[in-house]
Amino acid sequence: MAEVWAKFNTETNAIDSIEKGLFFLGEVKKSPENWKWVVICCHQALYGFAVHVAKGTDDSSVITKTKKGRSMLISFDEALNICKSAMGAREALITSAEEDESIRIINKDFRNNFEHFNPRSWMIDVSGFPIHLRNFVNVTKRVAVDINFYNHLHGEEREKILSVFCRFIEQANELEKIYA
Repeated sequence: MAEVWAKFNTETNAIDSIEKGLFFLGEVKKSPENWKWVVICCHQALYGFAVHVAKGTDDSSVITKTKKGRSMLISFDEALNICKSAMGAREALITSAEEDESIRIINKDFRNNFEHFNPRSWMIDVSGFPIHLRNFVNVTKRVAVDINFYNHLHGEEREKILSVFCRFIEQANELEKIYA
């Protein structure tokens, strides 16, 4: 049997996440439960791109040691704060108050609860998701493409990822109209 390998690095993993987020966004009309996967994928994409910017050329710079000596990746908030300070970036990431609120809501209220789901029933009003995820993805695009000094997105790859971001925003806008 032939071996088949999947290859990822920090950047391609984040790209895969935003592409999967776009896929699941296309599925939310059929099943609103797919918003869970949109949230998880988009969060993973922003986190991945923020880590890619934060690490610069030193992969170990985003790894910390726990008290027990285990290696641990810096947190989502730490990675974003590094992007906002311009370390490893072309320029500092600037976010609006509305974008910061959307990031907080997606990260703290939804992504963390999806990833660490406690036994319970949970009904979610998803009507605000298009706006929050549009803001979230706009920030992700700026981190991935605009401020990322070390990105490897050129030519067709750059056009492809820009198209993914554009289609995501278009679909989020369409869903916002439907939910209004």
